[in-house]
Amino acid sequence: MRIADAQWIPSTQHQTWDALTDPAVLQRCIPGCISVTQRSATEYAVTLRAKVAGIDTDYEGEILLSDVDPPNSCTLVFEGKGLAACLAIGTAQVNLSTKDEGTRVAYTLAGMTGGKLAECGEGLVLKAGEKIIERFFTAFIDYMAAQPRLAPPPPPPEPPGRGLSNSRWSWAIVVLVIAVFWSYHAFYK
Repeated sequence: MRIADAQWIPSTQHQTWDALTDPAVLQRCIPGCISVTQRSATEYAVTLRAKVAGIDTDYEGEILLSDVDPPNSCTLVFEGKGLAACLAIGTAQVNLSTKDEGTRVAYTLAGMTGGKLAECGEGLVLKAGEKIIERFFTAFIDYMAAQPRLAPPPPPPEPPGRGLSNSRWSWAIVVLVIAVFWSYHAFYK
């Protein structure tokens, strides 16, 4: 199963990123979500109740983030196991960019199912997946539209300079050391 699309979010790119990585916002916007717990900066545990292809069950799953480049992009790896012998696994590439006073969220999702879900056929599972994504973005856009727009955070400060290029005295010291070594080898050897 493969789904690729993009959504326009009515908020700044950094606010959109922050919301997409906030467990409370995710729990509020994911359809049928019972809980989202952030285990680490790149790992989430998710419990949700979904009816996919006529199979209504609870899913316990994990979402892992990799290739994280806040607030621009990341790759998600997800796995969900249903109590009714169902399995869903996959990856999603998510890219954020500023567009028209808001944020464009482009995503490409590739997934597979196993167990009873796989028996339903890819067409039904694809349709259910598209419906879940549509409901998520409807709730997410409504949530973000209600949030006040905040200016982006200031860029991180420049790291202090390092190396010899920062001081003319550094170069003078290097030249002096070379001259001393050259003199020693020229006159005393």
